[in-house]
Amino acid sequence: MSAAELELYHGLASTCSKKVRLCLFEKGLPFKSRLLDLQKFEQHEPEYLALNPNGVVPTLVHGGRPIIESSIIIEYIDETFPETPLKPTDTYGRAMMRLWTKYSDDVAYKAVYVPTWHKLRSRAAAGLSAKELDKTLSRVPSGERRERWEKMAQGGYSEKELEEAYAKMRACLDRVESGLDRSPWLAGESYSLADIAMIPFIDRIRNLRPDFLPEGDYPRLLDWYGRLSSRPAFRKAFQFTDDPRARELPNL
Repeated sequence: MSAAELELYHGLASTCSKKVRLCLFEKGLPFKSRLLDLQKFEQHEPEYLALNPNGVVPTLVHGGRPIIESSIIIEYIDETFPETPLKPTDTYGRAMMRLWTKYSDDVAYKAVYVPTWHKLRSRAAAGLSAKELDKTLSRVPSGERRERWEKMAQGGYSEKELEEAYAKMRACLDRVESGLDRSPWLAGESYSLADIAMIPFIDRIRNLRPDFLPEGDYPRLLDWYGRLSSRPAFRKAFQFTDDPRARELPNL
């Protein structure tokens, strides 16, 4: 199958969508953009749920076959299109890379979602006030995500919940800083899927809480961020403007 058969269902400001877009642009792979408006619950429409039963973005469709979960998608892309490889060449480096992709899913994502949703609570509440709210929420496959939308309608997260999330965000920053103590990139001497997996979450932390990254506190992380954000693929992935109608979240 060729790259011409790639379709990406994604959200404009979704961190996990940025991860996949960054990988595609680093590879120079053309893809058909299927940008979903998440505030209008397009990710819960029956047509999309047939591709991704979890009702979340992104989903990559290649030759008519869907691949879900962003960390799995980026490894699929790298293996399917091995030109411009994005994995370390040694087995230890690849093991470290996979630890970082797992960390991005298990820790980094959970660190940023509470402050992100809380910041957008007024827009979320407006979306939940629609006439067919109950019908819309009933299509959300995940009970956890249904609870998040309901919480937004009730005013958002408590100060305690926000402080717990901020502590996780600081832990992510510390982890990346220490992860760069022996090499310029997270999984060794070369830029890899480890860096692609983590940068959307560090970028989100930087935008939500710039005060967490004062000059001098994270010199290695800030140098890494500067090198990564200056790459042409980063700008294409993070400032994606394919479809101006779908502004489901501000580009935090």
